[in-house]
Amino acid sequence: LLRQIFPPNLIRAILDKRPVGRKIWEAMGQAANLPRAMRATIDFSFALRQGLFLVGSHPIYFSKAFVNQFRFFAKEKAYAGLLDEIKSRPTYLEMKKAGLALTEIGGDLSKREEQFMSNLAEKIPGFGILARASNRAFSGMGNKLRADVFDDILRRERAAGKQLTEKEIRDVARFINSATGRGDLPTFLAKSAPVLNAVFFSPRLMASRLNLLNPFFYVFLSGPARKESLKALFSFAGVAGAVLTLSDLAPGVEVGKDPRSADFLKVKVGNTRYDILGGFQQYMRLTGQIVSGELVSSTTGRITTLGEGFRPLTREEILLNFFKSK
Repeated sequence: LLRQIFPPNLIRAILDKRPVGRKIWEAMGQAANLPRAMRATIDFSFALRQGLFLVGSHPIYFSKAFVNQFRFFAKEKAYAGLLDEIKSRPTYLEMKKAGLALTEIGGDLSKREEQFMSNLAEKIPGFGILARASNRAFSGMGNKLRADVFDDILRRERAAGKQLTEKEIRDVARFINSATGRGDLPTFLAKSAPVLNAVFFSPRLMASRLNLLNPFFYVFLSGPARKESLKALFSFAGVAGAVLTLSDLAPGVEVGKDPRSADFLKVKVGNTRYDILGGFQQYMRLTGQIVSGELVSSTTGRITTLGEGFRPLTREEILLNFFKSK
């Protein structure tokens, strides 16, 4: 909050007064998240990973955010201008009260995008310029897409004469957060987000995908949020289904159709696989393996039945291997 009003020198002076233990803890979080920040530099992955769920239901806002991320990458002023523009909106206070995930490129690590939860990458000579620019592009596209969709939903509901309650607005923000890779974490985990992020590649993205695959997530949303979330779900399913169907018709291309295989719903060209589902495929395949009690090798086609053979594989081991992969 202070950073929104006072100059950087004052904020640094205040932060220097933190207890030594707190500084050490934060430094450990920065170091642990450094490799991820370096890997995420210049990958522009937000659009087809975190933001993919909204491509069908809000194509115009998705396209605008996608194009603008390159402006944020190129110029610090463009990113600062986006933040100022969002703060000037009449709905900004509602966004903050509702908990809409408007991330930062500096400050508290838990307020940053998961891919860039470390300032250390930005301090590497030469590379640091690219790391900060990539952080701006990632955070900028996320913030613009979330704010634009939030405003669009509220505007359409109010134009229809509906007065939204605080809970309905919170649910709209909760849906948008999950739809853009910022799923809710339990309070005790949210406070340790930098450490959790160092263990799992993207815990909030994992939470968002689990939310959107969970029928009860939609059941417990209030009316406006439920309507928007179901529209986004069916639009995403329609777009993904069309891409997979057309791919399967192309010569030399295969689409995995067996939920027991790691190739399930992946587009296979030769020995190269393309996962177009933005993080949903792994959970669908995991469910297929656990429910069926069988695994199919994506290379040999060999079927492994759980609980059979020498040193039989169990469902618990499948789950453990899944989380190891994260």
